[in-house]
Amino acid sequence: MRKMLVLVRHGKALQATDGQADFDRELSKAGKRSLNAKLPQMLAQFEPGRAGTAIWASPSARSMQTAKLLSNALEARGVRLADCIEEHDSLWDQNEDAFLAELPSSPEDVVFAVGHNPFVEELAFRLTGARIPCSPGGLICVDVDYPDDVEDVQLPNAGTSRLLWFSQGPASQHWKTLVQLENTLKEASGTVESRRKAFFENPDDIETMHKFRVSIRTLRSLVAFIKPWQEAEQNALSQSLLRDVVACTSRLRELDVFASQAKESADTTDELVAFCENEALEERNQVGKVLQSKAMRKKLDKALSQTRSIKWKRSVAAEGLPPETIRKRFDTLAEKLEGDVADLRLSEAEQTHDVRKRAKRVRYAAESFKGILGDDAVGIAKGMTSHQENLGAVCDARVNIGMINGFLERELPEAVAWDLTLLRAQNETFLYSALKADEAQSEAEEEAENDDIKSEDEVVEAQEEPKVEEV
Repeated sequence: MRKMLVLVRHGKALQATDGQADFDRELSKAGKRSLNAKLPQMLAQFEPGRAGTAIWASPSARSMQTAKLLSNALEARGVRLADCIEEHDSLWDQNEDAFLAELPSSPEDVVFAVGHNPFVEELAFRLTGARIPCSPGGLICVDVDYPDDVEDVQLPNAGTSRLLWFSQGPASQHWKTLVQLENTLKEASGTVESRRKAFFENPDDIETMHKFRVSIRTLRSLVAFIKPWQEAEQNALSQSLLRDVVACTSRLRELDVFASQAKESADTTDELVAFCENEALEERNQVGKVLQSKAMRKKLDKALSQTRSIKWKRSVAAEGLPPETIRKRFDTLAEKLEGDVADLRLSEAEQTHDVRKRAKRVRYAAESFKGILGDDAVGIAKGMTSHQENLGAVCDARVNIGMINGFLERELPEAVAWDLTLLRAQNETFLYSALKADEAQSEAEEEAENDDIKSEDEVVEAQEEPKVEEV
């Protein structure tokens, strides 16, 4: 009597929580998704023909879940299955003799047996004589030969069965990475939601608006980071919606920064402080109305919905993402930014603004995805923060000068106009000093580079100079 036995190691399971029995451990999200994605491919070697197929499983939670996913995959291939998944204590007890004694009782010619290690590997060795390392979710197919020349069923002798095929289990870590990315985006979406609520409850508080704005920019940066792996249409839509929402707050943030500078200036009068606060208040009221409008609420709700339900590209959903792929993207962005910062000339306003934005994005990615990227990403994030602050001061000075010029085109009280003129002079002085310092540094670096080239040329010339032989 022969049976086709497919030994199945259950998928990747969660670690036991405090007080939880090992029996009750379930599959992790990554374990479920990796099996869903890879089982169709792993079962390609299975050719049941017209034979009926049964699924046996250890009664543990993780084994029964694996058996259900296996059943779905087999049914999708048109395999004729027994009515239900059978629970067998011998698989949980890892009792080889008991299991092999039960196997002939199956009316089906093919039995998939979902169990645990070391049972799966040890039974495969016992039957075939081959040591087969089997990772979670792996399949080992064996043609089992039961002696049928005696009245009582005997257990197969060691090495008398034949290994038909083997399929290693999926690398669940690749899907764990996807789960981590999704969880981070969901958490960032939740932060946006809570900070929107805080702003609506206390719109006059400058910090509630600032935190709300930062939360949106953070979420948008994370969406931009996963762009290579997310479906293009969904990624573009999410970024566009978030950009529209944050754009309506830009002017208010600029006014808040300007008002803060005005207050801190030693020469500022009460008239200018009152003027700045009034401008910010009017803008805050306007922004509050826009954000609470039906259209803007709908935009943000749609954006949050998209980021809470990521659609991955087909290849990514099928194969997952190795953690090193995530790190490679981060390193590429960070290295590109470092190079652009080194080549940056502060006199280029648009370029300075662009580099500053990308510095923020790299920092947000480093901080948010540090669980995938590694602890050293935090150190890189601090470097990005340094770049951002230096560039931010220059960008703020330019914005302040432009804002003051716009104010001075209006009819203002003489004292306010004079104070604005003085404040503009302060910003212009700071900007001029920053640009001159940047220019001097650039010239020094260029001179040092020329000296290095000159030194290299001198070395080459010395090596090429013909030697004069003594007579």
